[in-house]
Amino acid sequence: MSAAGRFLAGFLLVCLGAAARAALPTAGEKVDVILHGTAHDALYDIAFEGRKGIAVGAFGTVLTTGDGGATWAAQSPAPTGLALFGVAVRDGRCVIVGQTGIAFAADDCKQWKLSPPVTKARLSSVSLNRNGHACAVGSFGTILSSSDWGKTWTQLPMDWSGISGQSAEPHLYGVHVGDDGTLTVVGEFELILRSTDGGGQWKVLHKGERSLFGLQVLDNGQAYAVGQSGAVLASSDRGATWRSLDTGVTAILTGVLATPTGEVVASGINTIVYSEDGGASWSSLQSRLVNNAWHEALAASEDSSGKRRVMSVGAGGSILQLTQ
Repeated sequence: MSAAGRFLAGFLLVCLGAAARAALPTAGEKVDVILHGTAHDALYDIAFEGRKGIAVGAFGTVLTTGDGGATWAAQSPAPTGLALFGVAVRDGRCVIVGQTGIAFAADDCKQWKLSPPVTKARLSSVSLNRNGHACAVGSFGTILSSSDWGKTWTQLPMDWSGISGQSAEPHLYGVHVGDDGTLTVVGEFELILRSTDGGGQWKVLHKGERSLFGLQVLDNGQAYAVGQSGAVLASSDRGATWRSLDTGVTAILTGVLATPTGEVVASGINTIVYSEDGGASWSSLQSRLVNNAWHEALAASEDSSGKRRVMSVGAGGSILQLTQ
C-alpha cells in the first residue's frame, strides 16, 4: 500500500451528536459513525501533543482526549459560554482564544485562567512555541503577543498602510510561531506576513485577492496556506517565496496538515483533499459524510500502537479520524 493509502486506511468518522450508527464506503475505505456529544456544538480548532488532544468550539465547548482521539470528554464546567476559535498546546500547556478577545491559559490544559483582556476583537487563531511565546490573530488586523505561555498579552501596533500598502485592516485567520520566534500570519487579501523580531517589523511575503484561512509551517522549511476557491499555497524555503497548487476543487479550505515526507491534507466546506507528493497531485475523499459537512481544522495524533491519526473537526461537533 502506498503512503497515501496507509494515510487513509481505517478512515474513522466520529460524529458528535449523530442519531444512529452507520457504515458507508468511501474511496474504498470504511467509515464508522460513533455516538458522542451534542449535535449543535460546532468545533473550530483542534491540537495534539502526542496522544493528548484538545478541541474547542461554540458556546465555550472544550473536549479533551488522552488516547489519541479514540474517545473524547467535554470539560465541565466550560471556561466560558462564548465561542472558542483557536487552541494551541506545547509541553502540556494550553492556550485557547475566541470571541470578543477572550483568552485562557492552563498549565495542565484543565484549570483555565482568564487572561487580562487587551482587545474586543474576535481572535481566530493562536500558536505557541517551546519557549512559551504565544501569538494570537483576529479581526481587523489584530495581533497579540505573549511571552508567558498566554497568561498575559500585549497588542502589537500595526501600521497597515506601511505594511501592506493599503489602509484597510485585514482580518487575520492563521498564525505560526517558530521556535526561533519567527511569526508567520495569513489572512484577507491573500496576505502572508512574517516578522523575525517579535512583531516589530513585518514583511509581506505574498498577497492577492483571496482570503487565506489555514496555515502550517514545518521545521524543515516547508509551509502551506489554504483558503478561498480551493486555494493552496506552498513554500519550500521557510515562506520566502510561495507557489499556487492546483487541488482541482473550488471549495473554501480552512484546515491544512502536512508531513516532511510530502503528505498533505486540506479540509473545508464539503471537502477533504489529500496529496502524497507535496501537492503536485491531489485526490478527494468521496463520502456523503464528507461531502455534506464543513471540516474546519486538522491535527495529527498517535494511537496506542504508534499509528498516525489525522483528525478533522467541524460542523455539528464532528471529528474525523484517519489512521495511517
